[in-house]
Amino acid sequence: MADEMNNAAVDEVSPELDAMVCDLLDDVLNALADGEDLGVVLSVEDENANRYQACFTEDGPEACLEGARHFVETNVQGLQADHVGPINRYAIAYVGGVELDCEFQDAIIVSFYQRGMASAYSAYVLYRGAGQGENFMWSDPEPAGEEPSLI
Repeated sequence: MADEMNNAAVDEVSPELDAMVCDLLDDVLNALADGEDLGVVLSVEDENANRYQACFTEDGPEACLEGARHFVETNVQGLQADHVGPINRYAIAYVGGVELDCEFQDAIIVSFYQRGMASAYSAYVLYRGAGQGENFMWSDPEPAGEEPSLI
């Protein structure tokens, strides 16, 4: 029973990871409302919540996503020039789509992880009306599953 309780706690999203993911989604949603495409957006933090954020836009979507993943994997020890220690948590967000009820729908996909969690997770946020400012609409985040951690 004690092991089950410890495993459950490991998969909980910490307030710090939740805040980082929400900030990242907010940035992407605001850009979409204005008709901008930020590409693949990456956010990493150390255990003291020192944060680094980057946008990958120079290549196609798949190459940018791979670039963001590679960035996390190769900077696990931190970004000293940006005053970020060893990476403790990360989130990667990009515009894509999900198939629901046999229909493709526009969505922001976000992957996230924090050290100590059993695996990384992904979620999606449906949206409609990109570039329409006040008429831009989005849904609450929905879980999309587990994935391997990058750190």
